[in-house]
Amino acid sequence: MKIEDAGNLGASQLGQLFESLSGSEIARFTRAIESDRADPKLPLPHEAILQILRPRLASLKPERYPTPMRQFCDPFEDLLMSGEPSEKSIRISRTSLIPIWRVVTESGGPEFQAAMKDIEKAAAARNSEKLALAERKLWKLGAQVIEEQIENSVNGVKQERALATRLGSRVHMKAFAQVGKILTVGEEIAQVRDRFPSAPIRALDANDVTWLRDRVMSISEEKPGFEPNFLMAVLARLLRPSELFKLIRVLSNKADDRTIEKTNLAETGDLIIDLLAETVTEIEQGVGTGKDEAHILSLARWYASEFTRITREFKIRKDGRWGEKLLETRRRVSRALADTMFGATPERVIDALPKLEVTQGPGSGRGLARPVFAQDFDEEKVLAAEKSAEAIAETARISDVLAAQSSAAKAVVELKKKLNQIGRAGVDGMRRLTPEEAPNAQRNLMATVRLLEIVDGPEDADVLRRRGMSALRALSEQRAS
Repeated sequence: MKIEDAGNLGASQLGQLFESLSGSEIARFTRAIESDRADPKLPLPHEAILQILRPRLASLKPERYPTPMRQFCDPFEDLLMSGEPSEKSIRISRTSLIPIWRVVTESGGPEFQAAMKDIEKAAAARNSEKLALAERKLWKLGAQVIEEQIENSVNGVKQERALATRLGSRVHMKAFAQVGKILTVGEEIAQVRDRFPSAPIRALDANDVTWLRDRVMSISEEKPGFEPNFLMAVLARLLRPSELFKLIRVLSNKADDRTIEKTNLAETGDLIIDLLAETVTEIEQGVGTGKDEAHILSLARWYASEFTRITREFKIRKDGRWGEKLLETRRRVSRALADTMFGATPERVIDALPKLEVTQGPGSGRGLARPVFAQDFDEEKVLAAEKSAEAIAETARISDVLAAQSSAAKAVVELKKKLNQIGRAGVDGMRRLTPEEAPNAQRNLMATVRLLEIVDGPEDADVLRRRGMSALRALSEQRAS
């Protein structure tokens, strides 16, 4: 399809078209639309088309056409999020971008406007060198504008209210200040993005750590006080936040987190642990938000891995700045798992199996219960129960790191006990099965065996399997004679 034809299609037609295009085709189409928007030659609804494209662009993340606002946001792009960040989060809400950009462009003056024009000219000419020079100038001027606005706002309540009004809400004040500080080290962050073009960064080797150390030392000399803002941008680009402790260890001559707390590295360590706390919040929300046990397990595994790596990379004291924060996250994880994985989940496993029941006989006496394994077999529930059991077993194996040994042991013991009860009752009742009930009984038997094996290993499970299969063979031979 030609670009000029896009204006003739409705929103639903464009949506269907974009779904059928490959990632490279979407990237080329987007660049063409954005290029024409910057220098219009076609009668196209540029913003409407880009709005329809955004869901695809969010997942594909293709190279976008350089615009002044996009280049302005480049140093803190990795920090952006769609929702509202928590109070301690390093993230910046996308909803703050337009208000911040509006205030900066209104207050930037002719020099800032000239830098914007330079970006537009360099983008149109596809001149990467001129673009790099123009965006660095934009960052420097943007940082100065924000600093001036904040300095003026602290002179009194009226000035503070005036800035909040210009931003549209006091909610954007924190992001406004954060953006200004990050732009101050925008050039150094650009160097990080050039060295590590693929995000997230999976690991930092010794050469990477040395290179980052040199950048931090340079900032300490030329822009003292802005080291944490640079490290925040690095942190947002890492797959594992704990990797940054390799750099903290090299930068610090302090022995532990208690002696480091008066340095500017203390703030960076706080940020890493606050990111870990976001994972804890997800675990706490648990199955109540529609997340299954496998998802909770992945979060618990991630938390355990990061906790171990942090404590391995740096000497963390229980009474130290980071030690106290880490222990608090650990207590929260322990409580959350006791309520979710080791609380409600065992019942979800048992509910997939036949119920132990007793039927009433004539008079006041009790009659024989229906054979346990003659009850209906629900394959879908059993498969879900297996996943839940696997999550319990795996989480129990790392429960020492999660400080959840007690609740894990209790859940496993209780689950093993109930599975054995169902298994024994099912096998004992096999002699009363009808020939038609035998296949269903075998499925229930093997489901119970499999769950027991997942939770407790092969020993008891194998005994139950052999007993059950022996009872089924005896039943078959009895029917045949």
